[in-house]
Amino acid sequence: MSRRWGWAFLALVLLAVGIVAGWSMEWNGIIGGNQVDEQKPLLKVEIHFSDGSMLVGYVKELGVSKEGTIYVGGSSTNYLYDAGGHVIGVFNYSHVSYMKVIK
Repeated sequence: MSRRWGWAFLALVLLAVGIVAGWSMEWNGIIGGNQVDEQKPLLKVEIHFSDGSMLVGYVKELGVSKEGTIYVGGSSTNYLYDAGGHVIGVFNYSHVSYMKVIK
């Protein structure tokens, strides 16, 4: 009987350590594993940078997308796509003045 309590105690300690350490799990992927993630259409935009330059391309979102990254210190990266959805570049939001959606 004490061996069973030992395993239960060990499992409880591991669970507590995981919660304290900040484990993050994608519960949506576990619970609804068969659901297909619906792709949003790409947005055609003009990206205007703080140095006056301008770039035309496609983005998934007007903010930092799931694939984008925000680094410590404020810089960020986000991907620029062509009309076919292929990555053609990366830009840093700290240098973007504004984006204009092109219809």
